[in-house]
Amino acid sequence: MAQTGSLLVRTFVSRAEIPIPGATAVVAVPTADGRQKILAVRITDESGIAGPFELPAPDVSSSLSPDLANPFSNYILLVEHPGYELATFLDLQIFPGVQTVQDIPMVPLETQGTGNGVTIVTPQPL
Repeated sequence: MAQTGSLLVRTFVSRAEIPIPGATAVVAVPTADGRQKILAVRITDESGIAGPFELPAPDVSSSLSPDLANPFSNYILLVEHPGYELATFLDLQIFPGVQTVQDIPMVPLETQGTGNGVTIVTPQPL
């Protein structure tokens, strides 16, 4: 039976965690041809929150044995807002029946032409 997990995106700036409303959050999956298939797009609210995104996840039984496939699904998350660097999250792990809260510390663009505008955050090992 197909199961889902959910993703809640929380954007903020600085150590004070000031919310960033109006950021665009895009959830995608990689395809066999090396491209990305967009599954959902949301805009953060006045609290800097987007979601929850309901996303397909493997059956919980896949976590019962180390010989089985990963007990999670991998997704790509892109978050952008004018005036901030693009935040890119690869291999974001979504587990069945669990809400994942992904904090997005947005980095302000100091001056045009500095940096590459992309932040890549790798997944945490299990």
